[in-house]
Amino acid sequence: MRAAWVSLVMVAAACSTTPPPVPVLGQSGELSQLAGSWAGEYSGRGTGRSGSIVFQLEADSRTAHGDVVMIPRGSDRPLHRAHDRSIAESAIPATQVLGISFVRVAGGQVSGELEPYHAPDCDCTLFTRFWGELRGDTISGTFRTAGGDGVTETTGEWRAFRRK
Repeated sequence: MRAAWVSLVMVAAACSTTPPPVPVLGQSGELSQLAGSWAGEYSGRGTGRSGSIVFQLEADSRTAHGDVVMIPRGSDRPLHRAHDRSIAESAIPATQVLGISFVRVAGGQVSGELEPYHAPDCDCTLFTRFWGELRGDTISGTFRTAGGDGVTETTGEWRAFRRK
């Protein structure tokens, strides 16, 4: 199943515009522990949202490139970045990926935030923060999603593996 998600996100990334670099904050030695290509997946508790994570961090860099594909249970379309509501839903590319806005690493702990995105199940904009622990070639952790207008906060789990 992981291979299918990675394939989907690679196709999505190829069809979408290249996202801007993501700032990565931390000490040089800790940043070097994140260097490489990473791929993984996540799953939300109760929401049915799940998908793939792909990001790349070059050694000696303070920026990374990362994408997330999030597909709600029962849907064949990934969620998309928050946008001007005057844009018709049908005009948004089906392969759009979500961007990561920043990543921080300190003491083996990784944290960050996704760019705001639109969720059709609540017709609202959601915000997601994530936390994880770096152990060798694996990062695993949790995330919390919330939105405005009384949207209930939800949580989930994620994991990414360094590709060799």
